[in-house]
Amino acid sequence: MACRSIKELNGEWIAESPEGQAKVRITKRNDFGILDHYVKPFSSTNKDEEIFIPMRVVQNGDGSEVIFTIYQLAGMSEEKYTEDIRMVEQDLQSLKSIVENIHT
Repeated sequence: MACRSIKELNGEWIAESPEGQAKVRITKRNDFGILDHYVKPFSSTNKDEEIFIPMRVVQNGDGSEVIFTIYQLAGMSEEKYTEDIRMVEQDLQSLKSIVENIHT
């Protein structure tokens, strides 16, 4: 799910993506660089569906590395999985641009 925007609404984070809106929960703030998040698409037919997305930030010299794990979910086609990878790559490029602009 590529995130076009995210906003807090009534204490919950709501993301806008090409697939529609989704509720996002992020792991509580910690000192370990863990930014795991859980995405619950509003369009899901399974009301209990919540997608786990592990994410880490690891120091590397004067900078950091962002590690993002993408799972191919049960029943997910190769085409959808490839599209998810492409969207995550776009999100990581956006993050890179934002961070680089902060430091210029």
